Amino acid sequence: MSDSRTIENAGSNPEAPLLWLVTDGKTGHENQTRALAENLQALAPFRIHEGGTSMGGLLQSKERASLVIGTGHRTHLALLAAARRFDCPSVVIMKPTIPTVFFDLCFIPEHDLGRPPGPNVVPTKGMLNRVPVESPPKQERGLILVGGPSRHHGFEAEPLMAIIRKILADRTGLAWDLTDSRRTPEEFREHLGKLDLQFHPSTECPDDWLLDALLAAREIWVTEDSMSMIYEALTARARVGLLPMPRKSNRSRVARSVDRLVREGWTCFPDARASSELTAPPAVLHEASRCAREVLQRFPALA
Repeated sequence: MSDSRTIENAGSNPEAPLLWLVTDGKTGHENQTRALAENLQALAPFRIHEGGTSMGGLLQSKERASLVIGTGHRTHLALLAAARRFDCPSVVIMKPTIPTVFFDLCFIPEHDLGRPPGPNVVPTKGMLNRVPVESPPKQERGLILVGGPSRHHGFEAEPLMAIIRKILADRTGLAWDLTDSRRTPEEFREHLGKLDLQFHPSTECPDDWLLDALLAAREIWVTEDSMSMIYEALTARARVGLLPMPRKSNRSRVARSVDRLVREGWTCFPDARASSELTAPPAVLHEASRCAREVLQRFPALA
């Protein structure tokens, strides 16, 4: 991605510190980077510049960034080059493919940490997301989020449909929506017309539909392969249940992360709670705002 732009807030000070975001064109990575930047912007009068991984815009920039942030291995070299060019701290999100000591601060999901973290590594509970800190009152709505086959999971449509039918039958007081992902097999979509819910194909949803649905839903069920959606649902302060998917291994980092969430009471599988109301998460989860506070604590000159 080579596009480069500076985002000015209404009433922003042109002399305010600049956050330089190194982006790679992948929506999931860019959402995590923006989540941290937006939460930093909520705490201090930052401006935000979005740049790609090419060095052209970086070398030609006449502005000096105060902090550089990136997510994904394609951003790492440009991130380090930007930090050197601007003589400012570097922040990397997700586990980097080069040693963490090269970065000033690393936010890495706890399930990706194979050893005790170093002093510049902050473990996170899952991935950062752009769910806002303040949530509106919940509505009498339920949401089902379906992923698909992955490196860690298979997919079986009939067992999944049976569980969804039971959930709908046990929770008639909620109006249900369901959306899928690019990984969802077509064979599953063909069965959805028989269910008492509204199906919203992910390829047809407006950009803000999922966020609005997450914030509105009192109860959300997510297929266990969809780690980012699980943490988005928890961040939205919903009661969250897991739809089981065939595991290729119980030792995979995704399986271990899911099992840890269950043990800690954040979520559960339907065999434990399918016919009773899901419990609320044990605490408020908002990692993007926590990480933003951590950045300002580590680098107080930014505030």
